[in-house]
Amino acid sequence: MAGMLKTIGFKIPQSCLLCQQPADALICHYCQTDLPVLALSQCDYNLLNWPKIKSGLQQVAYDSLLVSTEYCWPWDKLLTALKFNQRTLCAKALAEQFYRIALTHNGKRPEAILPMPLHYKRYAKRKYNQTMEIAKHLSALSGIALDDQLCQRSKATQAQTQLSGAQRRKNLRDAFRLSSPPAYQHVAILDDIIATGSTVNSLSKALKKAKPSLHIEVWAIAISLSPGTSN
Repeated sequence: MAGMLKTIGFKIPQSCLLCQQPADALICHYCQTDLPVLALSQCDYNLLNWPKIKSGLQQVAYDSLLVSTEYCWPWDKLLTALKFNQRTLCAKALAEQFYRIALTHNGKRPEAILPMPLHYKRYAKRKYNQTMEIAKHLSALSGIALDDQLCQRSKATQAQTQLSGAQRRKNLRDAFRLSSPPAYQHVAILDDIIATGSTVNSLSKALKKAKPSLHIEVWAIAISLSPGTSN
């Protein structure tokens, strides 16, 4: 029916993903105003300058961290719907909000966005990479190139949720490989959620090993330094 209406020129009404009311955007102005966000201006957009954040992360191997929110409602609703329920429209909404909150006034832009790679076995089961879906929209919004070929996940790691910090690091040892030495000077690794930071740290180490001078930003939609999240 929707396809037929489009064909004959009718505009399909769009609803806000959160309040379900008719809206001109995926998240309406009212819900957008109420979204909980981090006060990024307090730390020049680099969360590594926040002692509370830095102390909760493990062995930071990257240069800066940019996140739009703590892991809480309604961000968790959008992230879960994208990651586990194939609601890929949420990827566009999450990218738009990250761009609005975190990137609009950020400093020098990276040359490429590197979405967190998914192992082929998990990709075959899920049929898509949720971070890649967000990265596509962020690339379009920002004009920054998207590179999903440089980094591959070479190890099928077990879920991180119930692992200790030491177990997470062991689980992620040699989990990533590069197709070639990075040709960039400045990149952004994109992930959906940061918990201990073990996953992005492991990928950062692989990149720094190949090119020690590489400047690495880590971007994430949400951060949770408490147990129960996955990365």
